[in-house]
Amino acid sequence: MAAPTQALRRTRLAVAAGFFLQGLVFAAIVTQVPTLKDKIGLGDGDVTVLLVVVAVVSGVGSVFAGMVAERRTSAVALRTALMTIALGALLVGLAPNKPLLTAAFVLYGLGVGGVDASMNMQGVRVQAAYRRSIMANFHGVWSVAGIAGALYASGVTKLDIPLGVSLAFIAALTLAITLPASRFFVAAREVEVGLSQEGLDVSWRPILLFGLVILVFYAADTGILTWSSVYLHDALDATKSVAPLAFAAYETGAIVSRFGGDLLVRRRGDVFVVRLGTALGIAGLVGVVAAPAPPLAIASFFVVGLGLAILAPLSFAAIAGAVGPAAVDVAIARLNIANYLGAILGGALIGVAASAHYLRWAFVIPLVMLPAVLVVAKAFSVADVTEPPTQ
Repeated sequence: MAAPTQALRRTRLAVAAGFFLQGLVFAAIVTQVPTLKDKIGLGDGDVTVLLVVVAVVSGVGSVFAGMVAERRTSAVALRTALMTIALGALLVGLAPNKPLLTAAFVLYGLGVGGVDASMNMQGVRVQAAYRRSIMANFHGVWSVAGIAGALYASGVTKLDIPLGVSLAFIAALTLAITLPASRFFVAAREVEVGLSQEGLDVSWRPILLFGLVILVFYAADTGILTWSSVYLHDALDATKSVAPLAFAAYETGAIVSRFGGDLLVRRRGDVFVVRLGTALGIAGLVGVVAAPAPPLAIASFFVVGLGLAILAPLSFAAIAGAVGPAAVDVAIARLNIANYLGAILGGALIGVAASAHYLRWAFVIPLVMLPAVLVVAKAFSVADVTEPPTQ
């Protein structure tokens, strides 16, 4: 196997930066939900509504990203979407009331959907060029950013730095990295079919199959990322500086899973890794539900991340193998919709339970959904990196 060229390594680093920024901005916002609740006077029901709004709008953003990728390139889509989440984060921090906060989250949601779709479009192209599994590593970078964002949120909260100031810094950092990195995104237009024309002929079977896994994963993931800090603070009496550590523990497990996942895939195959990850996720959620105090809950969130975090990157890699390089952007744009259906399902159901003061039992919801992944795990045998992108 030939070593990657310097240009390809730069491209991989640039695309990884996109994953990093998405994770950083997301974590910096959601781990400060308790602070946001106090600043604006939000209840748990208000938080649930915002989550659903963001999820719905993100689905629209994902479709837009597919259209931009079709008409221009996924590189243009990713650059535009990253700039949008930077502006969204800034406005979330500055919003003084519920209506303006909702508007800020709508803008942020559009950007999130665009980044989610286009960064995976770029990632599968880079993986194809490397001719080996690296998608889990890209998602691992997202997890590193999640920890950085959670620790950042914990630090600024402890120092009493205003939310507007802390998110303004995140927005500026996002722009400062996006502008130079975007010059090295994969600019090739590989897709010859589109969302509104011949793209309708792309087989829906693999999209629905792997979409089920994406839906289940993001239902669990959204609930954990959004409600883990609230769970520790409200149900287990953790302080506001300790509460974000549940998020950080989950992302630490995700880092181990994703940075080790590619190697395990090469040795044991996708099917084995998907089954193992799902089993660990189930065990970890049992621990979360049963935890009597913050330390055990934090440890359990680590186990959940260790198991579940591998599912998303392997699903995007599998869809690329199932539909072929000519339809990758179309398939990913469609597959990514399951991300937000899962977010709506998980966020709404867990949010309803939280609003009814059943935060502990809210995590039973993703627990009972996970066995569905075991049913379709065998389909992941289709994943195979064989086609490099047009350079």
